[in-house]
Amino acid sequence: MSNQLAAINTKEFENYFTQKELEVVVNSIAKNATNEELALFIQICKHNGLDPFKNHIYFIKYGNQMSIQVSVEGIQYLAQQRDDYKGVTTQLVHENDEFEVEIDSETQELKITKHSIKFPRGKVAAAYAIARREGYPDKVIIIESEEVEHLRNKQGSQWKTYYNDMFKKHALKRALKLQFGIEVDDDQTQQESYDPYEPRQRVDITPETKGVDTGDNVIDPEEELAKVWAEIQKKTKERGVSKTDLNKFVQEKFEKKGKELTLQETVALNKLIDFSFPKQEEKQDAEAMSFDDFEGMTLE
Repeated sequence: MSNQLAAINTKEFENYFTQKELEVVVNSIAKNATNEELALFIQICKHNGLDPFKNHIYFIKYGNQMSIQVSVEGIQYLAQQRDDYKGVTTQLVHENDEFEVEIDSETQELKITKHSIKFPRGKVAAAYAIARREGYPDKVIIIESEEVEHLRNKQGSQWKTYYNDMFKKHALKRALKLQFGIEVDDDQTQQESYDPYEPRQRVDITPETKGVDTGDNVIDPEEELAKVWAEIQKKTKERGVSKTDLNKFVQEKFEKKGKELTLQETVALNKLIDFSFPKQEEKQDAEAMSFDDFEGMTLE
């Protein structure tokens, strides 16, 4: 795909993104996008009300191949905007729990009739989610642990570190999609597994706690996070930004601790530093900060 395209007119998107937010999208969130890809990404965000700054949607570039993928947070957000949305429940079932399920004779849908907890609970045996919609039978998804073991064993996967959370999110996503048939209007595919802008193998995205986990295909979040942090460290040193100042800035912009920032939020932070801290001559006594230091910091 050629990069020699006319510059995109961002003015038409300023009623959805501010000019500064557009600059972050162009230069960080959808970095290396062609003008055509960028226009498509922004149009999808705008049309569906999805916010990349809240991790609803991701722009991912593999070499010259582009994929636009919606996270579990994005799917839940879309469901919550509906008038007939009546909530969703997700739980883990452990091997010592008492758990019973049957097929409802009227709706022919799965129905959980009993889930009681006993201690010690034992290992995780399954996850389930119940998506409720007014005027429709509940949709129940039950997934046994063996079905997601390949995700847990995938090198670099967030499933290794955050297995319980990832398992519950996986069930949650499937239940919401089944109940509401949520689709994103990208004129190509449904949310569950996007075809990229140019043909390649399909991938299924599941958001992570700190990075981007695409299910079977994983972008190494720690490696990417470390790269972005190296850029932030360089910039803060050049601008004489202290740990305290950076902590306060992160709290103000993201309302969370620095160590809780996702990869996408860290990318946005990297760009926001350019807007908020004017560049100055490097100070010899500037306090050096490592990625490990920042990971352990607690914002006041």
